[in-house]
Amino acid sequence: MSEIRQRWRIVFGRDEEARYLSHLDAVRQWERALRRGGVPIATSEGFTARPRLILAAPLPLGMLAEHELADLFLDERLTARDLRQRLTTGGLPRGYRLVDLQDEWVGAPALATRLAAADYRLTVLGLDAATSDRACSQLLGRAELRRERRRVKEAATAYDLRPLILELRPVEADPTGVEDDSAGPPAGLWMRLRHSQDGGTGRPDEVVAAVAGSLSLDPSALEIIRAIRERLWLSNELVLQQPEREPRSRLDP
Repeated sequence: MSEIRQRWRIVFGRDEEARYLSHLDAVRQWERALRRGGVPIATSEGFTARPRLILAAPLPLGMLAEHELADLFLDERLTARDLRQRLTTGGLPRGYRLVDLQDEWVGAPALATRLAAADYRLTVLGLDAATSDRACSQLLGRAELRRERRRVKEAATAYDLRPLILELRPVEADPTGVEDDSAGPPAGLWMRLRHSQDGGTGRPDEVVAAVAGSLSLDPSALEIIRAIRERLWLSNELVLQQPEREPRSRLDP
């Protein structure tokens, strides 16, 4: 393991060219690009040493991004100007762009443990502005939203989606990628979802399915044709409102 001398927080975006990269493929491309750019990245211990680059959260396949986070550990110190130059002249994978750099304390907690929420902007076919406004109000007015989450080769897990939806509202739709508007113009949805190891993580597709349910529609009636993760929020940047606890009965222990 090489000695860690510096830790940089990289804020980056993901554009069309990289939107269909899996998380593992994205990490590999980042590692190759950093070496190509001459970035002195530190390596982990073990039989197979790996570059110390930690992405805060995987991006779903096909999703664009505007404000993602990654921590980069270096085995020699660089100025912000030097690192920025190395990143922008070959140290970033194709389809990614540098937004900001922040010099972090080497011993700060891991990024994943500090995540609190994520903002998403979706363009949805099969939904219009009037019905999306009504559906958002209905969902936010619900005390709970019982749903099931299914994983490959695993039994379905029941959970409550409502505490994971922090904000939800209709917005102007982005017409990019709309090839057939015979079913009417698309609608836009903006949402802030909880994204944390302790409090659970909300998924935009599950929220859209819940929107369909509130309108008595089959989930397949609504299609997400464009999805952007606008921002990841850390716990020190965002105060999350805790759901109100129902009054306890006098018979409760």
